[in-house]
Amino acid sequence: MTENPGDPGQTPDGSTPAPAEPPAPTQPPAYGQPPAYGQPPAYGQPPAYGQPPAYGQPQYGYQQQPGYGQPYYAPAPAQAPGQGLYVAAAIINWVVLGLIVVATLGIGIIAAAWFIPMTIRIHKDANDTTKHTALGVCTLLFCNLVSGILILVADGGRQ
Repeated sequence: MTENPGDPGQTPDGSTPAPAEPPAPTQPPAYGQPPAYGQPPAYGQPPAYGQPPAYGQPQYGYQQQPGYGQPYYAPAPAQAPGQGLYVAAAIINWVVLGLIVVATLGIGIIAAAWFIPMTIRIHKDANDTTKHTALGVCTLLFCNLVSGILILVADGGRQ
């Protein structure tokens, strides 16, 4: 039988190399046992972290740059009392208007003549701190009972 000199399993002299032995596996510590990092200090003795560097010596690791303190966070802007109720009332108005238009096969778009201006006014008045009782009553009568009640309840904390 002739041997192929280009056989990848053979060395150039024709002999077969010995298989390499896999590295010896290291066993992890048993469950619940801490890994061995060295000897812990004796009971009552402080851990040996080394001496701190002398004053003025360079230290390695994170250092606070001079002139850069804690970041400045601006205070949150004050919200008008009941602002969330106004936003909820406006969202409910948009949803009700959409349902009216779909339920009436498009003829309910006529309702948009009073829904849209009142809902936009609700959005604008959400950030205002004055009472809007007339808007709440008109929303209660012409748009939606729930939205009108939310606006009237939110007006309780306003001036």
